[in-house]
Amino acid sequence: MDVISEPAAALNSNGSLWGAEAKRIAQHDVALVKPALLFAERVDLVSFRIDMQSIVESDAFQHFQMPMRLAGSFAGAAIRRDPEELTKLGLEPSDLCSKEEAVAYFNDGEADPGKTLKEFFLRHGEKVWKYRAAVRAVLIERRDGLIADELEVAIQRGVLECSGWGSVQPPPDQLAWTDVREEFIPYAAQCIVERIAGSSNVPFIDPSARLSISQMLGSDTLIEFNGVARDVQLPVAIASSFLTHLPGLSELKVDELLDLRESLGDYLPAFRGELLDLSNEIETEETDDTVKLGREIERRWHADISPALEEIRQEVLKASYPRHLLSTFSADKATMTSAATSVTLAAGSVFAGAGTLIPAVAAAAFPFIKALNESLKSRSDLRKNRLYFLYGVQQHLRDK
Repeated sequence: MDVISEPAAALNSNGSLWGAEAKRIAQHDVALVKPALLFAERVDLVSFRIDMQSIVESDAFQHFQMPMRLAGSFAGAAIRRDPEELTKLGLEPSDLCSKEEAVAYFNDGEADPGKTLKEFFLRHGEKVWKYRAAVRAVLIERRDGLIADELEVAIQRGVLECSGWGSVQPPPDQLAWTDVREEFIPYAAQCIVERIAGSSNVPFIDPSARLSISQMLGSDTLIEFNGVARDVQLPVAIASSFLTHLPGLSELKVDELLDLRESLGDYLPAFRGELLDLSNEIETEETDDTVKLGREIERRWHADISPALEEIRQEVLKASYPRHLLSTFSADKATMTSAATSVTLAAGSVFAGAGTLIPAVAAAAFPFIKALNESLKSRSDLRKNRLYFLYGVQQHLRDK
């Protein structure tokens, strides 16, 4: 399945690319992909976080390889004199030129860019280089923060692939000449639409990504999503929602999650089948409304799924070997007598001889064997329950 993510939009209602810490952006992708990794055979995470990495590289190229862009960035900061921006850079207003000098740089540059740039560096070179070093530190922090290290284990195990929205990630020098908001982001959004239309993968679109695409390309674009693999989109949405209802999933490391999926792999196909049946029970008109769908999934969880998981838990307790053993002894007085006899003979075996102990021990062993067989049969029957996979995940999280 494809998991399409726009973490910057998810974390910032104002749509700012850098309104959230880079680490939070990476963590959003990790949290979003965990249910998918637990449920799907293979996941392609298509995240704008990867495109943001390209933007960071382009910003670095402009500040370190393009002197005119560096001077323009410095002059822009001097005009804005934004306290929040200066705090992020670790600079003081005194580290910038005056606002009047910055405005003059832009005005004079229109007539003679080369001469103006040279004179500007001669007057403010020391401050420009200090500003450049501060920007470098911020860009390095952003670059490193945008890397989701926890997902590497899933990539190495061949169950996850990560890519950006854009079909082609432009090199830094090319992106430097591209307007990010007016050109690059709409291009990337269009690539997503084309990917969904031409891919056989099941698409799971994060609501923030859906909203971002709608804003970039127009709300009519979302109509193209609605006809794509409707029969499997809904089960995927339900599966992800049900799994996120399980307390502790977010704390589970990706490598632990993959080991858990492998250990419960025999029960996963039946769980998928259950979700297909459940999705067919949800009325079609509700699938087009995210809010209604969310409410219906929430209702189903509390009305159907949670009680079913509790019922499985109670049955597992009943199916345990000690309970079957106790039940067997209580129900069969003959086995209790044989057990008592074996204890008596064991105590007197020094006088009676070891040979007389064998039949009594064999008789006493019968309730233990019977209870074990009944326990194994009960467990086998339980594991045929189509929600046993979900129960197994829940129990693992409870036991941690």
